Amino acid sequence: MNHSYHQPVFLKQSIEYLNLKDDGIYVDATFGGGGHSQAILDSNSSIKLFAFDRDTDAIESGKKISQKYKSRFLLIKSNFSRIRTHLALNRIKKIDGILFDLGISSHQIDEKERGFSFSYDAPLDMRMNREQATSASDVINNFSYEKLKQIFWEFGEEREAVRIAKMIIQKRKISSITTTGELGAIIENATRSHKKIKAKARIFQAIRIYINGELEALRSALRDAVTILNPQGRIVVISYHSLEDRIVKKFFQYEEKDCVCPEGLLKCNCGKISTIKILTKKPITPTTQEIKKNSRARSAKLRAAQKKEIK
Repeated sequence: MNHSYHQPVFLKQSIEYLNLKDDGIYVDATFGGGGHSQAILDSNSSIKLFAFDRDTDAIESGKKISQKYKSRFLLIKSNFSRIRTHLALNRIKKIDGILFDLGISSHQIDEKERGFSFSYDAPLDMRMNREQATSASDVINNFSYEKLKQIFWEFGEEREAVRIAKMIIQKRKISSITTTGELGAIIENATRSHKKIKAKARIFQAIRIYINGELEALRSALRDAVTILNPQGRIVVISYHSLEDRIVKKFFQYEEKDCVCPEGLLKCNCGKISTIKILTKKPITPTTQEIKKNSRARSAKLRAAQKKEIK
């Protein structure tokens, strides 16, 4: 496998936390360049793996792995929010482990025409599934000031969301904003602090998360993952920014609790039962060595949990 397509982050740790068992059924929810999938398949010759990705390029790159592992591997073109449906179509009701490597792959960033990066001047696109209608250009040129401000603050946590949204509205009255370079320049001019690169990163992240529905998909996929895990099955999630990590952390904490009743009640009446045991009390973070090898690992956090026997 050519890992230059996508250098897998936390490869060793992912395999360790999945705790692969003989004849197990596993899911790679975010196939990307296939680095994690290949490692899972190589680690145990008796397991079966289902992988998901909505990016046509990723599906195309996965054909080699499909040919190599044949009946042990199935790559499905779909968002991970529909994992349960696709597994059911393949007569799979329960699995032994699932891995989420969130965000965008190195390949998507490096493909200039995809418009994910402000490092290249490219069309404003940012769609993970290029068959969907709404692109970054639609958001920047057609959405209201209020909506832009909301997206930048909610999905980018950008403090200068108001100034940046106002400047976009002013600029597009003169002419359409069509490239990543044009958008990047607007963000730079609107940002009063010296942290202009961080502002660009946050705004680009916000637009990408919004148009690809990443956070909603993550919430529903996490719920589905715990539902379909066998007892002792593992869920491993690698996230790259605080919004994703917060969702995973809160979800794990909620699922681990046995009761969510307000404090002071003499008797529990919520009926909530603990479904998982958290395996990473604090998230796993990359070593200096891993960051040197793969700069994408810098902001990565890995969290893992194990499904309990539910009586």
